[in-house]
Amino acid sequence: MYKKILIFLILDVLLFASCKKEVPLNDLTYTCECGSLSLDGTEYQLTDAHWVTLANDTDDFGSDIITGKDYYTTTKIELEGEVEPHHLNMRVVIPALSEGDLLGLSNVRLFQAHPDSNNVTFVIEEVNFNSLSPLTKYVVTAGAFELTQGEPGIVADDITFQLDIAPSLDGLTPLTTSSSFSGSFLADKEEL
Repeated sequence: MYKKILIFLILDVLLFASCKKEVPLNDLTYTCECGSLSLDGTEYQLTDAHWVTLANDTDDFGSDIITGKDYYTTTKIELEGEVEPHHLNMRVVIPALSEGDLLGLSNVRLFQAHPDSNNVTFVIEEVNFNSLSPLTKYVVTAGAFELTQGEPGIVADDITFQLDIAPSLDGLTPLTTSSSFSGSFLADKEEL
């Protein structure tokens, strides 16, 4: 009788031990390996960079051409002691690609960035749920960016930027002095 109980106890322990396998948690941090940005000298890797067609037209030969683009990037900021999400998002809207200055090659354009610019719109927002005011909007006070459009068949565009930005309540009026904001990224076309 004791042998049967002992055998059942041993089997129960073995079954329990074999069923309780702990799987180590994997680091699920996503990075797109598509670029980085620097805010006041601190570099952050991007977690996403895409563009969508904002406007298109037909050229003289009847081919469709993209005349406007909308770029989106985001990065995760991990400061010491933060436990809640903290991200920096940037959106660059170019309604007319032809407004940029052509730089030698036909697919490279330079755009000036300043508050009165009609040819480009920047929306830069820092979302920090570790702060009492989780949303900070920034306004571009000066700078420029260079856009190298992908060749036909290559959907990634290459953007390099050097901007001065300042916090703002409304996204239009700077509240303080400007900070440096720069970086470069490859943005893939997002198929909707």
